[in-house]
This record gives sequence, structure tokens and C-alpha cells, in this order.
Amino acid sequence: MIVGSAASPQAEWSQAYGGSYDDGAWSLQALADGFILAGYTCSNGRGGDLWLVRTDLQGEMLWNGIYGGSGEEIGYSIHQTDDLGFVATGSARSFGLGEERLWLIKVSSDGEKMWDRTLGGFVSSAGDGGWSVDVTKDGGYIVTGYTRSFGAGGKDLWLIKTDVSGNEQWSKTFGGLKDDVGMSVLQAEDGGYVAAGRTASYGAGGDDIWLLKVNSAGMEQWNATFGGKKDDVGFQVVELADGYALIGRTESDSTGNRPVLVRTDKAGRKQWERVYQGNTALSLQGTRDGGFIIVARIDSPSSGKDALLIKTDAVGNLQWSMPLGGPKEEIGSAVVETPDGYAMAGITSSFGAGAEDAWLVRISPELHSSPDGTEGRNSSAGSQVDGGAIQATMNRKPP
Repeated sequence: MIVGSAASPQAEWSQAYGGSYDDGAWSLQALADGFILAGYTCSNGRGGDLWLVRTDLQGEMLWNGIYGGSGEEIGYSIHQTDDLGFVATGSARSFGLGEERLWLIKVSSDGEKMWDRTLGGFVSSAGDGGWSVDVTKDGGYIVTGYTRSFGAGGKDLWLIKTDVSGNEQWSKTFGGLKDDVGMSVLQAEDGGYVAAGRTASYGAGGDDIWLLKVNSAGMEQWNATFGGKKDDVGFQVVELADGYALIGRTESDSTGNRPVLVRTDKAGRKQWERVYQGNTALSLQGTRDGGFIIVARIDSPSSGKDALLIKTDAVGNLQWSMPLGGPKEEIGSAVVETPDGYAMAGITSSFGAGAEDAWLVRISPELHSSPDGTEGRNSSAGSQVDGGAIQATMNRKPP
């Protein structure tokens, strides 16, 4: 058995995707035979479109799909569906809608559009958008985001349940007179739904991290806020055997804008929180060892803004952190654990063909100290690497 503390892994390869203009990835899912990324592209000559990129296990592009019209579209969340296709959500301004609308789009396994749905109010209203989608146990979808078309005022957190064809089954809004937004949603083991985001209507002041639980019909069961008098935002929630964990940003900590990890029980009661070095954290996943992998951002005087991977144990204690980037600015937007390490997606200005490109980085597993003093991986796949935190300056492989 491998025991002992983990050392930082290494970046094994980096891929950038895009053209001469701004392109980026906001969502990532690991697949059995590769990865799927969702984001945006401005390199197709139409201004901005929702963009999907499908790769193999080495990050080589298998296909990419561009979806949209004459306005601006963007994808913030992607999920593989039961038929091995993909569902994505984001926002759309095309199709004669005026302001942005929440957009739900379904594509086949090879990226062919099967259907799409635009959801929201009238053309004259102020706009709506989608931030997160999950596949539900009945084969349909749960979506969260925000709406200005319905609700109590300002932006309200919006939950929409659809069937397998994207037809709305129910729609619920949550919030008060100020801005409240859903950033992440999942179906809970009990059949209900959990959303995380931010609320300015409730809590201690400014924006607060917001965790909301509803039953299978969308009726609220409880909600909880976390934060202080300044702005705090929750970006992603994951369900654990005995509760939930959510990642976000806190400005209420005495050290300023920092990544924050909050752990709760099944009723949303806070058990602990941890604040880390770095800046806004956008993505979180539980790991096989019971800990967490987080992607955040760090500002460096020498290299500007870089992505930052943070690995913790089960109670949020830091095990290692790892900056990733080059001479210009990078954003890490999503991180996943793979069978043989980790993968991170985001936006890079240092590598690629244009001003910004979608970015995918493959990271090796950790090294561990064994009882005889030798080192070993937590997976047999891949080549042996040295431990230690690195500042990765990677050469792009052509997509």
C-alpha cells in the first residue's frame, strides 16, 4: 500500500484550441475515451458562438461544433447524456430574441445538433441565462442560472426541470429584491436538487454564498448562506455521502479575495470552511482518496495571472498547490479527476493561435512516499515524474 504525504504532480501535456480571435473553455467533462469542453469561439467570423470541443485522451481534437446565430452565444456547462451525446447550457442573443435568453442545446455523440431550447421572458425583458446543467435520473435535465423575466426582482436564481427532449416540466425562481444567481446544480441522491450560487437578498451583507435544496417538484426544503459583510460567491457544489461541499470566492476573509471551500451536512449546516492562497476558485471535484481537487487563480508579479490547482485532504487541509501558466494571462475554469491523474480546462493567452484560446492540460497523479523510502504513483498509468510544485511553461500541441 502507498502511504505518506503527496507531492505535487506535473503537467504532462497542454493543448490549445482556437483561431485568431478570442476563444475559451468554461466547462470540462472527462469521458471514457477523452474529454469534452464547452465554451465560446469568436474565430468563426460571426462574433461569438457556443463552442464544443471533443478530444481523445491525449487532447487531440476529434471534432468541434459551433452553434449560434448572428448574435452572441456562450456555453457554461456540458454533460454527457445517457445516449452518449451531450447537453450544454449557456445564453443566446440570436434568433430574434433581443436580450440574452437561457439556452439549452442537445447534440449527438459526433456533435450534430439534435435540438435546442431558448427559455425566458419577452423580448423587452432584461435577460436570462444558464450556468449549469445536470442529467437527471429520469433521463431529463435540471438547469440553473438566473432570470430577470420572472421572480421577485433584479436577478433571481432560476431552476428549470425538463424532459429528455428539453421540454419544460417545471420552472421555479428563488430570491428577493436584489440579485440572486444559481451557478451550479445537481440532482441529489434523494431525488431532489441542490443549487449553489450567490445571493444579495439574504445573508450577512453584500453577496453571500448560497446553498439551496429543493425536492423533486422544485419546492424549497432549506437554504443556507455563508459569508461576511463583503462579497462571497459559490461557484460549484458536489454531493458527498454525508453532506455537500462547495467552492467559491470570499472577500470577507481578512486577507481579501481568496478561494474558499465550505463543507456542510445534509441539511446545509456548515461543518467547516477553509480559505486558501490564490484568488477566485471556480471548480471543485471530490477525489478517490476522499479529498478535493480545486482550480483557482493566482496573481503573480513575475508571470501575471495563472491558473492554480489546489489539492486537499478530506477535511480541507492543503496537500499541494500548483500554478499553471505562461508569460501572459490564464484562467482555470474547470478541473476533473481522471483514472490516472487530473485534467484542467480554461482560457490561455500564452499558448495557441490567437488573443485567447481554449486550453486543456493533463496533469500526472501525485507521488507518494512508501515505507521503504521509495516513491510511487497512485496509479500505474503513465511515466514516472518528479514531485514538487512547478510553474509550467508548456508548448502547445497543434489541435
